[in-house]
Amino acid sequence: MHAARRPILSHPRQRGFTLVELLVTITLGLLVIAGIGQIYSAAKHSYDIQSSLARLQDTGRYAVDAITQDVRRAGYWGLTNMRAAAPNGAVAPNGTCATGDTTWGSMVTEGIFGFNDGNGYACITNRLANSGDILAVRYADPNPATATAAAIAAAPQRLYIRTAPAPIQTNLAQGNPAGGAAAIFSDHAVIAHAYYVRNFSGSISCAGSVPELVQVSLDGNGQPARQGLVLGVERLQFQFGIDINGDRSVNQYVNANAVAVAVGNWNNVVSVRFWILVRDECPEAGYVNNNTYVMGDVPNFQPNDNYRRQLFTSTVALRN
Repeated sequence: MHAARRPILSHPRQRGFTLVELLVTITLGLLVIAGIGQIYSAAKHSYDIQSSLARLQDTGRYAVDAITQDVRRAGYWGLTNMRAAAPNGAVAPNGTCATGDTTWGSMVTEGIFGFNDGNGYACITNRLANSGDILAVRYADPNPATATAAAIAAAPQRLYIRTAPAPIQTNLAQGNPAGGAAAIFSDHAVIAHAYYVRNFSGSISCAGSVPELVQVSLDGNGQPARQGLVLGVERLQFQFGIDINGDRSVNQYVNANAVAVAVGNWNNVVSVRFWILVRDECPEAGYVNNNTYVMGDVPNFQPNDNYRRQLFTSTVALRN
């Protein structure tokens, strides 16, 4: 008796990829990877441009808001009319800015002042050349000062506008605010700001210098001190709307050096028109900025470099 034989299954011959097939597959894969790389590179470039434009928008809006708020408050002194009479202790405006005393902050009869395309102030020694104008404003803090120990320690020689009742008299005081005393109506800190452009002295992510908007303000001793506000502000230009007829309306806009000639003093300025040119911090490879920017009395500015820029302009009426 014979055992049943198991059938022998025949399998087809197995074969791999040929060299030509491998080369075609690799080539197609490289083409797909290259296409994905091109898409990524274009998307990243677009993202970088949008990020740069967003930074320019943020910088410009911040600078415009800071200057706008100050211009609107310029000349505000509460119950005191600085145009009628100078308070005791006030310094007559003379366009100077000493670094070691309180004279600049004490020129309270002048709510707004400017320099046209130049330094002009001794307390500004690092202004960037060809960066435009300088604007200065003065006003009283709308919030009454408090005579707390912490406030006095933080600003032992701060300047205050001090108003006493019946008969109303105003003094420019320095030191301890006397808020709450029976003979004092109110104390309000004097605020004085000036704006200009300098080169940023810190480090950045790319080579080259970066312009910076700077604010000069009064320190705790009533003396001017400088602090950087925002990077990227490259140029400032201001023109001043003057009232010739005494009706608080603008008759014409002039540059800072023509205000005194036109109306005799700065108290006849009723509005400010300004331009702020903002520049990206780093140059952009492959981009050439050949735009033309028109700002105030400056000849048309055409940079012809690799920085993106954006121009902001605004007109603000003085409320005081």
